[in-house]
Amino acid sequence: MERAAEWGVPRVEFCADALAGGTTPDPADVRAVRADYDGILGAMARPVAGSFAYDRGAWLQLQRDAVAMVEAGADFVVFGAFNEQGNWNAERLRQVVRELPVPGVLHRMFDELSDPLAALEDAIDAGFQRILTGWGARDLEVLKSLRERANGRIELLPGGGIRSSNAQHYRAAGFDWIHSAALSPEAYRAAVPLPDEAEVKALMK
Repeated sequence: MERAAEWGVPRVEFCADALAGGTTPDPADVRAVRADYDGILGAMARPVAGSFAYDRGAWLQLQRDAVAMVEAGADFVVFGAFNEQGNWNAERLRQVVRELPVPGVLHRMFDELSDPLAALEDAIDAGFQRILTGWGARDLEVLKSLRERANGRIELLPGGGIRSSNAQHYRAAGFDWIHSAALSPEAYRAAVPLPDEAEVKALMK
């Protein structure tokens, strides 16, 4: 995280096991990151990698993880899950959001919902302040439609395969923020994947 601070990265999402899609980091690690980073720090609350379909135990752990991330110093918490049948669980998500004194960000489980426009309304109703979505990589026009439908009620944050080589497409489409792991091809084979300095600086530029 010292590197992110040195490079002037304004907002960071911190998680464990990034190559598996991210899981809840150790609160001690979040506190250490907070001590070194003055930017806007988010942390993921995801007890298990793999499926987003949670049983009761996983939901309870998600709630505990989300609170722990805030107590460790996170400025926002990134999370989302389905019920055991793989359906949107509005009340449970709303409950997690209500318990947080910081913004809740819906992660890319959003991309698994078959009707993104309906899912957008569900996310707003649940109280999320931002949606991280890879819809732009699938169909940029759908992503633009989502932003238009949101009409300022929630932020749409493009992610998913964004690098300096294609970031300009999102800027040209009117998105002020983008989400990128900024990894080099070699980083995906590393035991601890770290952002590539040249890529981060190219994205910032």
